[in-house]
Amino acid sequence: MARASVAVLLLCALASWSSARATFDNQVLSGDVGDTAQSCNVDAVQVANVRQLHPILHDLVNTTFFRLFRVNLKNPVCPFWKSPDADEDHQEKDKGGSCTGSVPTIGGGLFGGSPSMTSSPASGGFSPMTSSAPEPACGVDSDSSSSATTSLPEGDLRLDRTLTVQEQVAAQERDNDTENCEFEEDLPTYWVDMCSGDSTKGVALEDVNLLKNPERNTGYNGSHIWEAMYNENCFEVGSSMPRGRFGGEESMCYEERVLYRLLSGWHSSTTISIAKNFYAPGTKQKGAWAPNLERFMKDIGQHPERTKNLHFSFVVLLRAVKRAAPFLRGYPYSTGDESEDNVTKVLMNRLLDSQLLSLCSPLFEAFDETKLFRDSATPEQRSQLKRQFKKVFQNVTVLVDCVQCQRCRLHAKLFSLGLGTALKILLSPPELISTTTSRDDVVALVNVLWKLSESMEDAGSLTRLYWEQQGKNAAGAGTPVAQTASASPIPAVAPPVAVAAENDAPMAASTRRSLLDTALVAVKRMASAGLLPSAAEERLLRFLVVKTSLADEVLLLARHYASDRPEIFCRLALEAAEAAEAVTGLVPVGRSALVPAGKLGEPGRPVDAVVVGGGLAGMAAVMTLLDRGATVVMVEKQPYLGGNSGKASSGINAALETSVESLVADTTKSAGQLVRTDLIDRLAKDSAEAVAWLRDRTKVDLSMRSQLGGHTVKRTLRPSNAFVGAELTFAAGQVLTKAAAEQPDRFRLLLKSKWTGLKRPESGSGWIATVQVNGSDVQLQGAAFIIASGGFGHDAKEAESLLLKSRPDLADFPTTLGPQTTGDGVKIARDIGAKLVDLDRVQLHPTGFVDMTKPQENTKTLAAELLRGVGGLLLDRHGRRFTDELGTRQAVVDAELKASKAGRGMPEPSPTRAFALVLNGKAAAMADRHVTLYSKKGLLKKV
Repeated sequence: MARASVAVLLLCALASWSSARATFDNQVLSGDVGDTAQSCNVDAVQVANVRQLHPILHDLVNTTFFRLFRVNLKNPVCPFWKSPDADEDHQEKDKGGSCTGSVPTIGGGLFGGSPSMTSSPASGGFSPMTSSAPEPACGVDSDSSSSATTSLPEGDLRLDRTLTVQEQVAAQERDNDTENCEFEEDLPTYWVDMCSGDSTKGVALEDVNLLKNPERNTGYNGSHIWEAMYNENCFEVGSSMPRGRFGGEESMCYEERVLYRLLSGWHSSTTISIAKNFYAPGTKQKGAWAPNLERFMKDIGQHPERTKNLHFSFVVLLRAVKRAAPFLRGYPYSTGDESEDNVTKVLMNRLLDSQLLSLCSPLFEAFDETKLFRDSATPEQRSQLKRQFKKVFQNVTVLVDCVQCQRCRLHAKLFSLGLGTALKILLSPPELISTTTSRDDVVALVNVLWKLSESMEDAGSLTRLYWEQQGKNAAGAGTPVAQTASASPIPAVAPPVAVAAENDAPMAASTRRSLLDTALVAVKRMASAGLLPSAAEERLLRFLVVKTSLADEVLLLARHYASDRPEIFCRLALEAAEAAEAVTGLVPVGRSALVPAGKLGEPGRPVDAVVVGGGLAGMAAVMTLLDRGATVVMVEKQPYLGGNSGKASSGINAALETSVESLVADTTKSAGQLVRTDLIDRLAKDSAEAVAWLRDRTKVDLSMRSQLGGHTVKRTLRPSNAFVGAELTFAAGQVLTKAAAEQPDRFRLLLKSKWTGLKRPESGSGWIATVQVNGSDVQLQGAAFIIASGGFGHDAKEAESLLLKSRPDLADFPTTLGPQTTGDGVKIARDIGAKLVDLDRVQLHPTGFVDMTKPQENTKTLAAELLRGVGGLLLDRHGRRFTDELGTRQAVVDAELKASKAGRGMPEPSPTRAFALVLNGKAAAMADRHVTLYSKKGLLKKV
């Protein structure tokens, strides 16, 4: 009897722990982010961060360019507190002018000391506190149950200022100009000096390696600075304007709420970093920093609104990155190491490929900066609000110079500059971004985006560690888990329920309800992650909630699996639901409605088609298949979609409002001896319908018409203010990324995955492909197999080069193709018996830019045919024309080769086949988007 009683007590404790964890997960990891697009919710931000953004940002901040931050740490000027003893006098003196309301204070770390914290429901969980004077010494709590401190390792008491040789060279490469201030609210340049106390305005600047000086607990108490940030920076813009106190949201105007949430996101990120690295090596864990899970749960875990402010800040910075994309894409990222600089550029381009981030509708566009300062009653009030907004943030940037701990001040300056840069980019005209954004701004923007990304990841990890610890404690002690604070949103644990001593006694109602709550959270998680089809989700919810008598076995399954292994719980619970439907006479739904045992396309779940290649041809094939109801797996070895199609900038040809006959005639002339009448007729007759479908399906503007080389009429279509390839591949990529997220039971997208083999199954029809996914071979099975993997123009150095075998005379010609274009698909198809034709018909494009800083580089940037189409001229070294620039590509290439053999190419260091491409002012204006991009890259020069 005694043994049975103990078992019941333990059961109640574990059930209460599970309920508490489920309640926390439900509050923190779901819901709208707020102040963003309605489709932007915490789940979407989490998924996008985990699957795509976090790995890219991790690699970026580890590059030499982004790990060096130039800052003044030696002689900061603090206008508020001259010494620690002056704090109380300062606060007393200014008491009458400070804001009232709630002040967000969190204990521990960069700005927070270790005072107790209470929760204020009106403000969303932050309350005022009395802070002591700051302590300049750095120490670390040795144990959460003791107030004693131990010294940090000697190397952690000060910054690590050592730089490698490469980093010293990078520091010398920098160009860091500051901008002049503006004081007129309606001037375009009004926002360029958001950070009045930024790192560039001191005389003792130094480059600090951020990786060697991570953000972690130092024992420094800077709570007075947080208090000043929140309490003394209220908006005061006249009696007729809303006056906020950084208190309850109902008292804040929209602009103040945005600024408050950004500061709160910063505060939350800092607190998470401190909680993660709280105990120095040797105090809790030998050789490594250890987290303070109780501190994390008290300061962050029990306040889901703080986590939402973290997500909100992340989305705002993503929007700034999106707005600055043209500038960031063309930025040199110079460190003196060309190889590493190229890696940095590749990583930045990956970040800027917004189709990777479309899980938040899309995430880069969730925040709308145009809503700021839009609803003011009068122009005068709008100007007042702008002044106040700018003044508040500038006050914050000045306050960080009052932080006495150097490591803390380093990260405070980095964060304030990153937020200030984001606001400057969002509020300034796009044309000013390139001239008002410094190197430090770029470094800070990306590093703060990384900090927010990492903090979101850490919040999940620390939460899991906390509940694992609580579960172990509960299992070991056999007693209910106590609450950590009276203000916790987690419900109090119910006392042990008196039940019958027999082991098969029915569960108490409170226990059943707690386990049901855990089960429902598991269902929501699986559905939000796209791993539970909507039909299965609805059936499972009906089974759990509508069914009057839920079997104890299902609840026991929930107890042990719903929180940690929700996929197993949902799969088995659905089987139980199907069995129950069969018993009650309901028509059971087939196994396809259940959570699948295998992944889409793998053995056991074959698809209608597998498509290899993520260029426009492959994407068009997938969209067509999905539109017709097919199930599809798409394989692309690059980390993004688009392929070489994204490089096309001049346009796409179609007989839209022009005759089919003229397109047939022009194409036939261009084909020469290779003419294939049947294919040309099909191409021309279907071109209008195909391009119209592509335009309508992707919503890309193709209204601009041009007459380019080889054409007799204007039939080349492109966007009026963008590059056609980038726009089409971006839009198509968004369509497919969204489909993969919303319809995982119909479409699976595999990026960074290389197709390596193809064969027939041992029995039945279809194909089985071998694909390398994350370093492992995966088998994909489909009824049809579509190869859209491109050509082989970049395989001249491959072990089995198709280019050298088919056209050895072109071995020394450069290419404009991406490095992924190595003919993998052609080789695999050949090896299984496919017939190959025209491998020797490798086209030479007439124009590729020569970068004079590296003239012999093998990979060139394509000089768009549009540049000749608008009137650009090709000139030899004597300044003379030698061809009709609007002739067919073959005719222009032949003329170039002939001129180069005659010694008319440009002199060294240019390649022997190089010529000048010249545009007058009118032509340059007609190709403004192209000219601007190429000029920023240093490929075109104005003379």
